[in-house]
Order: sequence, then C-alpha cells, then structure tokens
Amino acid sequence: MTVPASAATDAPSRLAETARIAVLGAFFVIVLLATGVFAPGLVDPAGNAFLQQGVVEGLWIVVLALSLPFARFDRLRWDRRVGLLVVFVFWAVLSSLWAGGISDMAKASVLAVNVFAVFVLVVTQKAEDVVDTLVAGLFALAAASIALVIVAPDVAVLDTWQHAGLWGGVFDQKPTLGITSAFLLYLAAMRVGARPGRGILIYHLAAMAVAAACILGSGSRGGGVLAVLAVVLGLASRHSAAIARFTASVPIIALAVTGVMMAMLAVSDRDVLTFGDFDVDFTERTFIWKHVLDWTTETSALFGSGLNGFWTRKEVADAFLGAHGWFLDNYHNGYLAIFGDCGFVGVGLFLALAVAVASVDFGRTPSEVALEKLMTGFLALFAVINVTETYLLRSTNIASILFFFFVFRLFTGERAADGDAAG
Repeated sequence: MTVPASAATDAPSRLAETARIAVLGAFFVIVLLATGVFAPGLVDPAGNAFLQQGVVEGLWIVVLALSLPFARFDRLRWDRRVGLLVVFVFWAVLSSLWAGGISDMAKASVLAVNVFAVFVLVVTQKAEDVVDTLVAGLFALAAASIALVIVAPDVAVLDTWQHAGLWGGVFDQKPTLGITSAFLLYLAAMRVGARPGRGILIYHLAAMAVAAACILGSGSRGGGVLAVLAVVLGLASRHSAAIARFTASVPIIALAVTGVMMAMLAVSDRDVLTFGDFDVDFTERTFIWKHVLDWTTETSALFGSGLNGFWTRKEVADAFLGAHGWFLDNYHNGYLAIFGDCGFVGVGLFLALAVAVASVDFGRTPSEVALEKLMTGFLALFAVINVTETYLLRSTNIASILFFFFVFRLFTGERAADGDAAG
C-alpha cells in the first residue's frame, strides 16, 4: 500500500506540534512549582522544598527529552555574546569543585542541566508562547493566593509577630508572593495588546488586577514600587529608544549600586550603612553583607568559596549565629552571592554580560522589538530585585531560570525557527 506524500510529511509535523504543546504544559507546571516553597498549611513542610525541587528537575529533563529531537541548532543566528553567558555559567559550575561538598556539586549539576534545558527551549519554542505560559502560571498562583485568603485565611494570612495580617498566599513567605506578583504585573502589562481579541485583553487586565491585589495584601511595598516602575519604563520604552536603552542598562546600575554599598561596609567598622545622622540596615540585611565581607579571604575574594560553598562552612554560620542570635543561609543580594560563591572573577564575568545586554541591538520588526523590550524590562526588574534578594544562580527558581532564557533569547536575535517552532 502506497502512503500519500502529504501523509508522510504531516506525521512529523503533528508529532512536533504534540511535543511543542507537551513542553509548554511541562513548563507551566514548572512555573507553579519553581516559584517558591508552598505554605505549610497546603503541604507537609517536612522535606517539601526538596520534593518541589525534585519534581521541577524531573520536568526540566522531560522538556529536554521532548525538545532535543526537534532542536535545529543550525537555524540559530549565533551571536558571540552568547559565549559570555556560557562562560559565566561554566565558571559558576566549575566553582563547585572548591566548594568542597557533594551537595554543592549536585547543585552545580542541576544548574548546568537547567541552563541547557532553557537554551533548548529558546531553540525550539517561540518566545511569545513561553512568556504567555509564564503569565498563565503566575496568574494561577496569584489567583489561588487570593482564593486561599478568602476560604482559608489560617493558611494564607501570616500570624507571625513581624508580618501578622499580611498575605503569604500559597507561599510560605510574604516576599515570595510580593515579588512573584510584581513579575506578573509587569509581564501582563507588557502583553496587553500583543495578541488580538477582547478576551485576551480582559485576561491580561484581570492578571494585572490580581497581581496588584497580591502586592498590596503581602505588604510588599518594594515589590509594588518596582513593578510599577518596571511597567512605566516598559511601556515608555515602546515609544522611546533612549528609555529602552536606559532600561537595558539597569543591570549595570544595580551592580554599581551594590558595589558602592559593599565598599562602604568594607571600610567601616559597623554593620550598617551610615548616611549622615541616619543608619540604614535594610531590615538587617547589612548584617549579612558585612559578615560576608569580613569572612572573605584573599583567595576567596578572587575565586569565591565555590557555588553554595560560603554558608555551608560551619565556622561562618556559627560566627553569625553567635553575633546576632539568628541565622539565614541567604546573601539577600544576588550580586554579593556571585562574589561570595564565584569571587571577583564571577563578578567580572557578570559585568561583561550586563554590558552586553545594555548594548543589545533591538530587532528589525515591530513584533521583535516589542518582545526584546519586554525581555530587557524583565531583566531590569530582576536586576533591581537582586539588590536586596538573592535570585541569581538559584538553580531551580523560575526567576533565575528566566534570566538565562531571556539573555539567551536576546543574544540569538530573530531566528528562522520562530516561524515554526519545534519544527
């Protein structure tokens, strides 16, 4: 029996489309599970964070398995700036060798696998589809948080002495809900009008409203200000090349601000920032920053303590606990995390990467320009958040992974594969 030529060519196309939809479905679940640790009232807190991370890692492997058969790396328009991101990730992974622990090397392996999965995602999926799936996942988390506040306030509303009455939503901490909602507000605003249809418009406006409610409920004033600023810059950049260029330069500015603050702490004998008669500690974050600087040796200053290797040192943790009576294995600054784990070499590589982002050439078509401005705006928001939080080099967190996705996508430019993703 002779098989028609059209049937023979349709079968691979149907298979590719099925794989594409499955990959986006897996990515949607990744967004749900990799955004933050769920509230103790929703799941058993014992081991839940590791369970979430394990499922997320399994899903990234699924993404790889479904995407690689359809990846056409030869269809990318390669940009040498991609090499900067590859070298930065390579150095971070390599640094785990002198972190000294099996768990540190495991974290490095997870980071390497996830970054490669993101790269394959860039090759095989339309960036617009990935962004829309991301918005859907964040919208679901924010909407579920509001629903929980209404039907299960004992789970979604915090009762700690510091945050009594504030929303945690589906997450175990209020900052996670605030920052997640800030990302949602920005992305939904930037996607308004990107696709035709009144229903799509209403959907994005509803996402913005839900995000704003969660930001207010969580008490995340910083997240709210950052989200509004990102939206204003993002929308303004659509009409101004100068604002678009400034937005793309925000990562450099955020790194410079961090550098100034760390220099002030390094030369001071106090663990707060002093401005005239005023002391600023950013809710005791400067205590952490000063401790990191004090425990940095000449060798670790250059090469770092290795990925995940600083806070796992018992003497470092015990010294901080003894001085302050509490301990968090968190830098609370993404750039300090790069310095602490990867040293000045890592900081220099990130600076080169930030300069490359700032010098990106925006696309030649309106749709491509709009997409790239959305991505640089996200990177700007991400960069500012990392001044007081740590998302850089977090191997499973969705915000950290999206950083790699957007930078990869920016540096590949318009791809032939965008027209028929996964083909």
